[in-house]
Amino acid sequence: MTAGTISRKSAPSKHPLVRTPSYEEAFARLQFLVDHGSRLGLLLGESGSGKTTLLESVHQDLRRASCLTALVNVAALEPEELLWLIAVKLQANVEPNWNLFQLWRALNDRFAELRYLREQAVVIVDDFGLASSDTLMHLYRLTKCDNAADARLSLILSGTPAAVGRLGRHLLDLVELKVELPEWSVAETRALVEALPTEGRDVRFSTIAIERLQALSGGLPRSILRLAGLAQLAASATGSAVVDAEMVESVYEELAVHAQSA
Repeated sequence: MTAGTISRKSAPSKHPLVRTPSYEEAFARLQFLVDHGSRLGLLLGESGSGKTTLLESVHQDLRRASCLTALVNVAALEPEELLWLIAVKLQANVEPNWNLFQLWRALNDRFAELRYLREQAVVIVDDFGLASSDTLMHLYRLTKCDNAADARLSLILSGTPAAVGRLGRHLLDLVELKVELPEWSVAETRALVEALPTEGRDVRFSTIAIERLQALSGGLPRSILRLAGLAQLAASATGSAVVDAEMVESVYEELAVHAQSA
């Protein structure tokens, strides 16, 4: 699939989803991990690189295939909250006030059921860098659960490269597949910008504007969308049908000033 292809089957999103070659490769590799029942995969990318969008797409694809899937953002979750969310999403019978012992017993029972039914389960954890050490230890315990092994449980952990050290050697040693999202190229940036809604006004970006947009955003989709959207508004406000490099740089400088004064 080329850089300019827009997904029509993905879950509704606030922004258009451009399925770039790197996105498609990452998606395929995560699907490979699940299809082969591998225990642990790692998805890495800078903040704003599209990790959450990719995970949501994988999650929806697995659900369409009737695969039991738990997608959880682990930021600031206590161990009890994490296990309860996973248990609920994997359709285990749990109560909100259960303690860790009860939650682990329920999960083990559920994995035993899945083993008997020969069904697979996938747990997708986003923002592992914002999890507490105790919560990460319970994720490690999940990977070592005997019943989970027999039930073909696969885990996908997502975070930034700088946060990898927080996982510890005990989890990193279990990683069977690592996927890294690279920064977007100029061509991919152009495809994303061209997919933006025009709000009833045809505003296009010059070639140089696209190049500056890619450079100033660091090739991160979230930053590209933010800068492009503001540049579109600036062009509309001046009655211009073309966003040029100067407009992109002006918007970028304004954002930098606001960030410094915040």
